[in-house]
Amino acid sequence: MADGAYRWQGNWPAPDAARVAEIAAVLDDSEAQAFAEPARAAAVERIERALAAARTGDLAEAAAQLTHARSVLDGLDPSMLEPRRGLAGLFDSRGRRLKHFRGSWSRAAAGLVETAKELSGRVDGVARRSGALDSAWTEIRDVLADLDAHHAAAAHRVAGHTQGEDEAPHPLVARCATLDACRAAALGALPLIRTAQNADARAAEALKACADGVTAWVEDWKEALGLAGKRPRSVRPDRERMGRVRDDLKARIDRALAELTASRSRRADVEGRMTGLLRSL
Repeated sequence: MADGAYRWQGNWPAPDAARVAEIAAVLDDSEAQAFAEPARAAAVERIERALAAARTGDLAEAAAQLTHARSVLDGLDPSMLEPRRGLAGLFDSRGRRLKHFRGSWSRAAAGLVETAKELSGRVDGVARRSGALDSAWTEIRDVLADLDAHHAAAAHRVAGHTQGEDEAPHPLVARCATLDACRAAALGALPLIRTAQNADARAAEALKACADGVTAWVEDWKEALGLAGKRPRSVRPDRERMGRVRDDLKARIDRALAELTASRSRRADVEGRMTGLLRSL
């Protein structure tokens, strides 16, 4: 306790000397039990705020939307444009199948365009949540600096105190142990906040790729089905190209679903560990 310098080794800055002197000038040993209480309370409140921000914006609904979108794509197989063979084909034709397929595609495309819009909105929500977590990170860092300044002032006071043989330790010793526990929790929250942001960022990137993929799929199939611009009299859809575009979008959805699962796991871990930090205070 005589020297808190070890606390500021490495990249963490030493406490501001002017702030330490300001605290030392008004330090009252008779109020040691409440020493630095505003800084301690602020640290707890900011960790709680970071936890609340990390808990918001669950992407489970996005996963449900993606799962539904994939099932819609499974129901739109370009091979369905090919007339059946044999006797069944006597009452079948390319024109009839194209007309039916166009109707099914138009209804599905309208729904998936709305899904893409909702996914884009969720990406915007992730950005807002990341901003809130950024603010929480900065506020926790600032209160850590204030806790360090209080610790340095207390360390100086205790170092100047002469303890008698049968005398109890200076009351600031016990108080600083409490502050140290708070500081450790606040310091532990900083990387957890970044982990939550990184998990969100990867999920948002995957959702954006799906939204972009829906746009590409709609435009490509609209052209292939003869529904873009001036409609040609005869339409021969490139089923192979349509299949590639559909498979690309399905692959994007699969990657996004996997990323959302991983993101939920990482976020749950962050929430559990941050809750544990608060319980230790």
